[in-house]
Amino acid sequence: MQDEIIKHSKKIHSAMGNKEHSFKEKVKEVLTEILIIVFAVTLSIWLHSWSEERHQHKDAQTFLSGLKEDLQKDIANLEETKETFHKTQQQISFALHLTSKKIDSLKANHQQIQSGTNFINTVVNNGRYEGFKSSGKINTIENQNIRNTILSYYQQTIPEIAFVEKSYEKLMSRYADLLINGKEDEDINTTILKQKTKIVLSGIDNFTKDKQKSYEDAIKQAKEIITEIDKE
Repeated sequence: MQDEIIKHSKKIHSAMGNKEHSFKEKVKEVLTEILIIVFAVTLSIWLHSWSEERHQHKDAQTFLSGLKEDLQKDIANLEETKETFHKTQQQISFALHLTSKKIDSLKANHQQIQSGTNFINTVVNNGRYEGFKSSGKINTIENQNIRNTILSYYQQTIPEIAFVEKSYEKLMSRYADLLINGKEDEDINTTILKQKTKIVLSGIDNFTKDKQKSYEDAIKQAKEIITEIDKE
């Protein structure tokens, strides 16, 4: 392109110095060369822009295709954690409503009491998203609805899940401390019957009931993104 501009610039200079042509002819030649230069530059910019947009579109489509796989893994992990939350809530609720009479009955029938101290840690596949966002390419996703939902999922929904799990860990640590720090010869069931333990169990029971919705919402949002990607 630079060579073309130089070539036509030389023609303009040559036309201006041509003594055989009239002023009107010189003006006509100069304007023609200028128009050629303008057209060439405009075409070059348009082609570059078109090529860049095409490249960005391809990058965005590749990203969305990979993101779909990440979200499918997230859904499986979120479903697993939600199930653990549900199981924990049932076990905690059972322990919360235990009485000495119920414990004696369970022992007589050789039934074991589940403490409900289950571990959770949802693995979120956000590496692809973080890399795409940090490269400044997130706005190359043309579908604004998909883009906004993706941003909401990774910047609001997933951090909320992390907050839920951190809070859950703190509650479980308090509960585990009560179970572990009882008297050395004390039966764990006796510890569960204590008022202090019941208060902690009540807090965990309410928490696990309430926060299962956070996982339901995250799963729903991930599925919505996948549906939108499939439409593209």
